[in-house]
Formats: sequence, C-alpha cells, structure tokens
Amino acid sequence: MSPRSRAIVLRPRDPPSSQVLAAELRLAGLLHELGDLEAEVGVLARELNTFETRYLDATGKAFAELDRAERLVRRVRRALDEVARLEGLLRGGQPPAAPGERRSARAGQVRSHRSPEAGSTARGAAPPAHPDEVLELDDLDVKGLHRRLARLLHPDLARGDDADRARRSDLMARANEAYERGDRAALELLAERVGALHCESDLSEADRLVHLAKRIVALEAARARLDAERARLSASGTARLRAEAPRRAESGGDLLVETRAAVEAEARAARGTALALLAKLAVDVRSLGQTRRDCLSRNRRTRRGALRAWDPVAESPLLRRGPATVDRRRAAARRLALAMEKQAAGAAPWEAALTLLAFLGEAAGRPPETLGSWDLLAERWEALRAGWPGAPDLAEALTLLPLHLEIGLRLGGDEVEAGLQLASPELAGGVRAALSREGVMALAQRVLAALGPRECCRCGGEVYAVHLLLVRGLDELHGLACPRCAAVLKSFWRYGEPRGLEVLSQLALDIGLVVEQRVHLAGAQLAFQMLPAERNRLTARALLRRFRELCLRPHGVELPRGALALRAGRALLAEGARVPEAARVALVVKADAGLEVRELLALLRQKVEGRFRA
Repeated sequence: MSPRSRAIVLRPRDPPSSQVLAAELRLAGLLHELGDLEAEVGVLARELNTFETRYLDATGKAFAELDRAERLVRRVRRALDEVARLEGLLRGGQPPAAPGERRSARAGQVRSHRSPEAGSTARGAAPPAHPDEVLELDDLDVKGLHRRLARLLHPDLARGDDADRARRSDLMARANEAYERGDRAALELLAERVGALHCESDLSEADRLVHLAKRIVALEAARARLDAERARLSASGTARLRAEAPRRAESGGDLLVETRAAVEAEARAARGTALALLAKLAVDVRSLGQTRRDCLSRNRRTRRGALRAWDPVAESPLLRRGPATVDRRRAAARRLALAMEKQAAGAAPWEAALTLLAFLGEAAGRPPETLGSWDLLAERWEALRAGWPGAPDLAEALTLLPLHLEIGLRLGGDEVEAGLQLASPELAGGVRAALSREGVMALAQRVLAALGPRECCRCGGEVYAVHLLLVRGLDELHGLACPRCAAVLKSFWRYGEPRGLEVLSQLALDIGLVVEQRVHLAGAQLAFQMLPAERNRLTARALLRRFRELCLRPHGVELPRGALALRAGRALLAEGARVPEAARVALVVKADAGLEVRELLALLRQKVEGRFRA
C-alpha cells in the first residue's frame, strides 16, 4: 500500500447510555399503553353511541312532546305573571312617571323579558373568565403536527403498491379529523407511529435525552387526556342508562319502553297543567280588564288636565296592540292564505282550524262563551277532530302552534283578552283572503257551527245550534236553529251590545253557514236568515208565513188570510212557487187588506218603538 493511500474505517457508534435506553423504553411503553387506551375509548364511544341511537329512536318523540308541553306551560305562566304584575300596578295606584323615566322603564321590561335563548346566546358570546382554560391546546403545535403528518402521509407520496396508498389515505383522513377536532393526543399518536416526531441521528446524547423527555411529557399528557375522556364517557348519563338496561331486563322490565311511557305521562300532565293555567288566565284577564276600566275612569275624573291617563297595561311589552286588520296585500297575509288553503285541502285541516279559531276570537272582540272557556273549546275540538284522522287533542295542538299563532295577551280598545291569537294583527287579512277559497270556507263553516250552544232538538238528541238573525231591518230577532232539521229551537231579542255568536253573524253569512233572503216592504228592506238547505226549498208560502210569525204576530198585527203576496221582479209569485234567488222580492198588500203597504210599514215601526219604550 502506498504511503499516500487512504482507507475508510467504519467505527461502530457508541451504544446509547442507560439513560437513553430507559427513556426509549419508557417512550415505547407509553406508545403501547396509549394505543390500548385509544382503542378502549373508541370502543366505549361507539358502544355508547349505538345505545344512544336506540334510546333516542325509542324515546325521542316522547321527549320532544314533553319539551313542547313544558314550553307551553312556561308561555302561559309568563302571561299570568304579567297579568298579576299589571293588576298590582293598577291596584297600587302608582303615579305616572316622567316621559324619560317611562321610556327607560319600558326598555328595561323589554330587556327583562328577553327569551332564554337570547340570554344563553349572549352568555356564550361573552369572553371567558379564565382565558388559560380555553388555551389548553397550543394551536401552533397542533397545526405544525398536522403539517408534518401531511408531508409524510400524503397519498401522492406513496412509492409502493395500492395497499400503501390506501394506508396513507386512511391515516391522512384520521389526521384531518383529529386536526378539525383539535385533538392533540390523536395527532401525537399518529406522529409517533409514522415517525413525524423522530429524533435526528446527529443529535448528541444530551440533546436526545432532552428530546425524548419532551416526547414522554407529551405522551403522558395525551394519556391523561384519554384517561379523562374514558372517565367522562363512563360517568355520562348514556353510560348509566346503558348499565341500567340489563339490570332492568333481569327483573322483567324494558328500560326503553318504560322510559317512553313515563315521559309520555309527564307530557300529558304538562298539557293538562297548561289548559288549567289557560283557564285561570281567562279569569285573571277579565279581572284585569275591569280594574283597568275602573282606574282609567278614576283618572279621567281626577286628572282632567292631564294629557292622558296613566295606563301600565297599554305599555306592557307582552300585550299585542291593535285589533285585527284586513289588509290582504301584505306578503305575510298572502303566505298565510296560501298555507291555509293547502292545509284545508291536505292531511292537516286541524292546523287551519286552529288559525280560524284564533281569527274568530279576535273578530268577535270579546270571544263568545265557547271560545272564552277552554273546557268548552276542548269539547268542541273533540267533536271537530273526529272527522280529521290523526288530529291531536286541543292541548297537544296548542303545543304545535305554527309561527303565525301564539298564546298571548292583546289589547283592543277598552278590552284586554288572552288566549289563542294571531301573532300580528296584519295576518287577519290572510285569513279573510283564505275564506274566499272553497276548501277553507267549508272548514270555517264546520268550525263556526261547532261553537254554537248545545241544545236539544226533537229530531233526535243534542246538537250544536246555529245562530240566525231570524229577521233584521225594522227589528232584530235572533234565533238558534238545529243544523239537522232547521227547526228554530230558541228566539230572543237583544238589548245593548251584541255578545257571543251574535257578533259573528255577518261572518256566518259571508262564509255561507247561513243565507239571507231579502224582502222589500215599501221603503224598508227586511232580511230573513236561514240555513242553506231551507233556502233551497223556500216557497212563497213559507216566506209569507215567516213574515207573519216574525214581524206581525209578535206585535199583535193581524191581516186577513190571503191579504199578502210576494212579487219577484214584476211578476206575482204563486204560493207554491219557489222563491228565485236572483230576483228582487217585494211584499205586496192586496186591496182587501184594509190598509196600504206604506201604512203597514208605519204601523210596524210604531209597534217596534213602543216595545223599546215599554
């Protein structure tokens, strides 16, 4: 060998020290432990998820019903609390505040009645009290780990067969999922398994020990987090229910079936509570209205120079103001009209019926007795839903209210009302528009007919009587008719403001529940209301008999038999002839009656005035 020749001598590396070996053994043990722990947590999570899916499938509907019923109870309680607050203010005689203070107080009431959801949202948006708790994960380290894993695991870097590419794709997908969750432990485990955190070979032993120590600390932290996750899953409500299921089965029970039955019973009880509270709300609102009228009357007497009387009811943020309006051009009204038409023609006519009940209550001003009593309304609802397969009872229907309906308070003039109502006055125009559709009109006839008082008829049992204005023009005589045979069950005159179904008389005429036959008498016009079936077979004889019984006999006016006749257009009608619907019908007094038609009109007016003076 030449003196200048060179040789490469391979020297074995010094074996790692006992400290490095111990650290590497500790690291390997942690990796194995973490793998087992991760698998255990994954199995537990899947088993709990499977059980939770079964549990929700069996009980989810019942819990949803309970939640809706409890929301209805809370809504009614809120209205009751507001009525009690307003009653207390009125009875306490609190003096009116200055304008600025009143605006501030009202703004405070609006803020205080903000929904629970709004409050929770505000709390969730507030900065945390301890930022360190939120920064438990170091975002930069997590991001760096994910980037390093992406460089190592990307499927495009595969140099082997399709199996290697599939393996890389699976690992990359797991890394992406862990990164989206912010799961540092999962990223660290993946990094360890593919070597993303490996030590460089040219590090000194001291550097290797420092790096191994960091890796051990990181894996111990990951193990602690997995331990905490296992403990959380084991102590969760789902885990307790899953452990209870076999114990219940050993005693012959079924946890899912029994839970569903218990929750359904709670929901029924909550709906019953809601109806009882609604009945109390109706009573409390009537008391509030009377107290308000008394308070306003006293203020008008004692504060004549004031701009307006103090009225906390009018300033309440929970009272909807203004009567129902009939603007059909608004977009919300048009949408409601279309929805009601679809509901009436589809499988859920009860939804449209609820809207009609709310509208009828508002159209009447002060609701009729049936609409003002929840017990009576529940009874009538049962009669209605018998023809609607699958329709809920009234209490459950109130928990399923659409957005255009609400249980609330409203103020119209001097009256305070509570109960089922439209969410805004403008929606009344949508209901009016829907009533021009044939399907909704037929449904409205059924709903309004069911609100009549219960009466006995000779044709067979009890019926819900239909209100009629038997005659109007010179006088108003009201009646209740049997919807089956059209017999008049009761008749009565009203003195003062109309109440009850009388207020809805014009609406009953508009929707075709009753029809009207007009008869001209000299310079006056009389109108006789009847059921459509009776009008279809109306003859001149029957109409003349109705005039004698309703207009002449009550006032003691007697005319010779055959002294009256009817003229349709220009032709006299024979007594057995049908009264045409489109013709102008006038009453004719024959010459042998002893008086002219104008004299008969004057006599009837005199009799009517005398009745009122008496």
